[in-house]
Amino acid sequence: MAPPLTEIADGVHVGALAPASLLNTVLIEGPDGDVVVDAGFPWSARRLATLLRGRHVAEHAVTHAHGDHVGATAWLCRQTGAPLAMGEADAGRFENGRLDTHAGALGRAVLAPLARERRTVDRRLVEGDRVAGFSVLAVPGHSPGTLALWRAEDRVLIVGDGPVNVSDDPRSPRWLPLPRGLHDDPSKAGASRRRLAELRPALVVAMHGRPVAAPGKWAREVGV
Repeated sequence: MAPPLTEIADGVHVGALAPASLLNTVLIEGPDGDVVVDAGFPWSARRLATLLRGRHVAEHAVTHAHGDHVGATAWLCRQTGAPLAMGEADAGRFENGRLDTHAGALGRAVLAPLARERRTVDRRLVEGDRVAGFSVLAVPGHSPGTLALWRAEDRVLIVGDGPVNVSDDPRSPRWLPLPRGLHDDPSKAGASRRRLAELRPALVVAMHGRPVAAPGKWAREVGV
């Protein structure tokens, strides 16, 4: 049986949606209830229901509109009644457009169709907005509207994609690189990651892979 939500920073919990933490959801405790960040594949609904049982979900926030992050988004909002928040540049595509914002054919063919069910985006997030005590950072490139969440007081950074740490030791990461073709614009994605690395986060919480608590090693992996 997969473990339940694990608190890895003050009020920040991670739950695995796929084996070996290759796909996660993150829950942030907020003043009005919990914020669930990303919803995985369409078939992640059953696992999400288990992880969130007995909790009050006040909002569902999305790091970016790719099929492996929003596959169960409409289901989650419908089941919990939570409003949906997403990057402004991804919102229109999620509501009624195509989510094939991948430079490579594999992403367009495999990941894009996973967001079969859509719904209205209630809050279109831009740089400087707040989500449960975190600041929203606009970091385009992986998708046009990719976001990261940053809490400066304890230097916790929540990101959507790569580089993927497959080590159980957060201070000794082992990297599984993300294929460039999964990005919308690889050069912009690289610039955005370098921007995030320059924050020197004490803890990086990613939707793919395990947390990293080695700022220098994370920075080197993203090219700083």
